[in-house]
Amino acid sequence: MKRFAVIMVALVVAGIGYHAARRRAAAVDAERARDGKQTAVAEKGDIRITVSATGRVEPERKVEIKSKASGEVVTVYADVSDEVEQGMLLFKLDPSDEERSVKRLKTGLAMSNAKLEQTRLAVKAAEAKLEADAVRARADLDAAEAEMAEYAARLRRAEELYRQGVVTREELDAANTKAVQTASAFANARVKLEDLKVQALELERTRQDIPIAEAQVENDSVSLADAEQRLKETNVYAPITGVVSERSIQEGFIVASGVSNVGGGTTAMKLIDLSRVYAIAAVDEADIRGIGPGVEAVVTADAYKGMEFAGTVVRVATTGAVESNVVTFDVKVEIGDGGRRLLKPEMTTNVLFKVDERVGVVKVPAAAVVRRASRGDGESGRVDYSRRQSFVTVRRAGGGEEERRVETGLSDGYETEIVSGLAAGEEVVLLENGGESRWVGTAPRRTPPPRL
Repeated sequence: MKRFAVIMVALVVAGIGYHAARRRAAAVDAERARDGKQTAVAEKGDIRITVSATGRVEPERKVEIKSKASGEVVTVYADVSDEVEQGMLLFKLDPSDEERSVKRLKTGLAMSNAKLEQTRLAVKAAEAKLEADAVRARADLDAAEAEMAEYAARLRRAEELYRQGVVTREELDAANTKAVQTASAFANARVKLEDLKVQALELERTRQDIPIAEAQVENDSVSLADAEQRLKETNVYAPITGVVSERSIQEGFIVASGVSNVGGGTTAMKLIDLSRVYAIAAVDEADIRGIGPGVEAVVTADAYKGMEFAGTVVRVATTGAVESNVVTFDVKVEIGDGGRRLLKPEMTTNVLFKVDERVGVVKVPAAAVVRRASRGDGESGRVDYSRRQSFVTVRRAGGGEEERRVETGLSDGYETEIVSGLAAGEEVVLLENGGESRWVGTAPRRTPPPRL
C-alpha cells in the first residue's frame, strides 16, 4: 500500500512538472510570436568538430611477384585469396634448361681444375729440371776448368821439353791439341751454364700460366654458381607473409625473366600484406587544419551498413594533389583490429575525423553570437578595430533585451561554446542573417551536422 502511494505521488509531481514546462514553452512561443524574433535557450552539451572525406582501403604492402628465371610454368601452388607464409613455394618453372646448363658448367669447371693442376705439375717439373741442370752445368764447368788447367800445364812442359830436345814435334803437337780441346770444352760448359738463364725465364713464363688457370677456375666457378642460382630460381617463393590478390599464370604459361627482360618481365602474382590496413582519404585543403598524426577517426563502408571502425591518423601528405582546381591532401588512417579482416583493399570508405571536442559545456546556436570591434574608452568613442569581441542578445526574464559580451570557445559553425558571460537556461536572440563572423551578418545559417 505504501509503495502504491509513493508511485502516485511521483506521477503527480511529474505531471505538475510537465504542465509547468508546457506553460513556459507556451510563454516563450508567445513572446517570439509577439516580436517576430527567433530565440534559443543556452544549454549544456557537447560540441565536436569533425571533417568528412572519402577514401579507399590500402594494405600495409603490395608486392609484385616476378621470376628471375625464364621458362614454362609446370606447377602453381597458390591461388587468389590464399594466405601464404614468407618462404612458401608459390610456383615452379621447368628446370630442364637450367639443369643442363649446370651440368655443362660443372664439366667445364672440372676441366679447368685439371688444367690448373697440370700447369702446377709442369712448373714443379721445370723447377726440378732447372735445379738439376744447374748442378750438372756447374759440375761440368768445374771439371772442364780443371781439365783445361791440367792440359795447359802439360802443354807448357811439352814446349820446355821440346826445346831441350827431350820430346818430339809430334808429342808437342799432341799436347797443344789436347790443350785446345779442353779449353773448348771449358767454353762449352760456360755456355751451358749461361743457357740455364734462358731455362729460368721459360720456367717463369710457365709459372704465369698458374694464375691464368686459377682465374679460369674462378670464372667457371662463378658461372656454375650463377647457373645453380638460376636453377634454384625456377622455384619462386613468397617474399612476405600475406594474401594472394592476383594471379596471372597457370600451368604451361611462359614466364619472362624480371631481371634480363627489357620489358621488366612477367608479373606472375601480387601479394598484399594485411597485417595493417589503412584508409587513404583525400581531405580538402580547407579542412586539413587540425588533422595530424594521432587524430582519431571513424571509418565506414557501404559494404557494412551500420558498422563503424575506429582509426587513427598516422600520416598526412606533405604535398597536395590538384584535380579540377581542387587541392586535396592524402591522409593515411590506420584501421583498428575490428576492420582489419572485414575491410578489403580498394573498398570505398567514408572517413570522419574527430578534430576537436568539448564535453558538457554551455553552448548556443552560432547564429546567436556576433563578433565586432569594440568601442574605445573615453569621450572619443572611436572604434578599436584591433580588438574584436563576441556578443549575444539576452532576453530578460521580466521582459526586454540586453546585449552582453561573452567569451567564446570551440565552434563547429552550427553551435558555439560559451566559456563565460552566459549561463545555461538563459534565452538568446538569433540573428536573422547568421552569426559568429568578424562583422555582423556575414556568416550564413547551415543545417547542423549529424551527431557522432
